Amino acid sequence: MDTITHGIAGALVAKAFFSEREGRVATLAAVAGSVFPDTDMLPNLFHHDTLAFLETHRGITHSFVALPVFALLLGSLTCLFTGRRKKWLLFSGLFGIVIGLHIFMDLITSYGTMIWSPLSRARVSWDMTFIVDVVFTTIVLLPQLTAWVYSDRERAQRRGWAVWLCLSLAGIAIATLASGVQVPVSGWTVATASVLIAAVLWLPSLGGRGLEWRRSAYAQAGVAALVIYLGLCAIAHQAALARVKEYAQLSGLTVERLGALPAPPSLLRWTGLVESPKGIYRGSIDLADSSQQPYRPYLNAEDNQYLQTAKASADARTFLWFARFPWVTYQRLGSLHVVEIRDIQFFLPSRGDSTNFTFRVALDAQGHILSSGLLGR
Repeated sequence: MDTITHGIAGALVAKAFFSEREGRVATLAAVAGSVFPDTDMLPNLFHHDTLAFLETHRGITHSFVALPVFALLLGSLTCLFTGRRKKWLLFSGLFGIVIGLHIFMDLITSYGTMIWSPLSRARVSWDMTFIVDVVFTTIVLLPQLTAWVYSDRERAQRRGWAVWLCLSLAGIAIATLASGVQVPVSGWTVATASVLIAAVLWLPSLGGRGLEWRRSAYAQAGVAALVIYLGLCAIAHQAALARVKEYAQLSGLTVERLGALPAPPSLLRWTGLVESPKGIYRGSIDLADSSQQPYRPYLNAEDNQYLQTAKASADARTFLWFARFPWVTYQRLGSLHVVEIRDIQFFLPSRGDSTNFTFRVALDAQGHILSSGLLGR
């Protein structure tokens, strides 16, 4: 999940259960703790070793093993600098909750998270939500904005219109950006989202009830809505996964790995992936359509000395460790022998092809590696 959404989710949890008693310090601590695991991206600002980034991102700072250490450290430092030394256990618990929430929010995506680091480098993915999930972000943000709207009786109407307009315009902007990468978001989808946001903002005004609710009540409602949404995501994922298994069985494929990955913007759209000894099979799934859609095969190149040399290199082994659905190709370009490894899970949902996460190795006729690295890096 993106770092901004992590911060917003941390604030929601604090406002729901901690901030009324501990004040703004609890909210700020929750936001800081919820984005803390992504500090593992900071070294990437000073160097451009993308393969090193793949090895470290979502590593030790995203580990349930290391979580208690980070929680105690951050909780103790917070109490030290705020003069609340007797509450180190409470704040350590708060940091433990929001760091755990961050790990969970990354775990439900398909990128892969090393939740047992340093004991294991295995990358775990639950494939329930897309890496950037606009619905998820809206659910954790909207209750906090609604609470702000009704915190001032005289300005509530003006604030409500402002929030609705800003979020609706943001929806239009997101739809436009999504179309640029060939992820279609219909006008009906944007309009429906705008109507739902308006309903959430204005329903509390009926009878003036929203003015009487505490901020924690709005936040707790947001937490409940998030739990319901994630439950729907889990149900949809299992339905999509069943479709993938059905395809593999009907096609008689020898399955080494399979997955159903979310394809935005709807819970009904997924990408099915099946890895077999011959290669990867990739297809689109629409849960609203009961028919089985065709899968496109991405067949691996036949083994040769250049493939063996390329895949045996240290950088290629790192990329193959990271890549969940690797597709290996080989071509000869004049005197060069080029081996490419693509992680098909990162193909754009509607295009089915992309240079994202493509590792290329160029070798000479004798099999010596001339260059290697990720394309576009």
